[in-house]
Amino acid sequence: MDIDTEVTGVLAEIGDLDQGTLASLVVRKKGVERGPQGAKVVYGDDYVHVVLWTGFHYKALVERSLKKLGQLQAAGDFGKKLLQATIDAGCSAATINDVYPAMQQVEDSLRKVLAEPADKDDDDNDERTSVWEPLEVNGQRIRGSKVYVGKGDPNRPRAPIPGTVYLDGVKLGEKVIAPAKHGSWTPQSKSVTIVKNILKSWLPCGLYVRYCLEREGLASLKVGKEAGEHAKEEGVMVDPEALRQLFKIAP
Repeated sequence: MDIDTEVTGVLAEIGDLDQGTLASLVVRKKGVERGPQGAKVVYGDDYVHVVLWTGFHYKALVERSLKKLGQLQAAGDFGKKLLQATIDAGCSAATINDVYPAMQQVEDSLRKVLAEPADKDDDDNDERTSVWEPLEVNGQRIRGSKVYVGKGDPNRPRAPIPGTVYLDGVKLGEKVIAPAKHGSWTPQSKSVTIVKNILKSWLPCGLYVRYCLEREGLASLKVGKEAGEHAKEEGVMVDPEALRQLFKIAP
C-alpha cells in the first residue's frame, strides 16, 4: 500500500491521538561491528527513512503477542508450518524437535514480561535515570524515547555518546535510501534460535524496533502531523498490517 493513497488519511488521524506519537525519521542505522580487532567492519548500517508509532505501553504489545501465539498454537499443523518456514529460510538442519522448545521459550519470555511490575517499562522508572533524560521535539515530549546524558567511554568505541537518542516503537514503514556498504550480518545461529526468530516475526512484537539516533547519523526527525506529511512527501511505503497492529496495541 502506498502512503499516497489510503494510508495518508490514517496517518493524519493517528497524528492527533494522545496515547502515542507518530514519528518520521531519516537516519543511518547503527548496525553491528564484526571482525578481528583493528579490522572490524560495520554491517547493517543502512541509511533509511522510517515511520514509527512510539509511546504505547510495551506490555500491551506483549499481551497481544501472547494471545496471537495461543491462536497459532491452536492450529493442529502449526508446528509443521513453522518448521517448513525455518527450512525455507535456509536452516535445512532444523527438525520438529527444535520447533516445540522454541515455541515454549517464546511463550515463557512473553509471560515473563507480563509478570514484571506495572511500572517496569515506564521511561520514568528507568534504573539508570541519572544518565537519561526524556526526548523533546518542539516542546513535545516523545514517550518511548530517551537521551543519553552520561559520560562517554573512550575505551568503548561503540558505547553511548552523550546526546544520543534511543527511540522505541512499532515500525509502520521503511524506505531504504542507501543500503549498507557491507550488507547485512547473518549470524550463525542454532536451529532453535532461528525458529524463535521466525515465530516472533509472526507476532505483534515482531514489529517492535529500537533506533539509536546519534547526532551524526540523524538527518531528520519529525513528529505528529508533521511526521505524516513528511512521510507522504518522501513516498514511504506503509505496511497496512502494521497499522492494524497499531490500533490493537495502543493503550
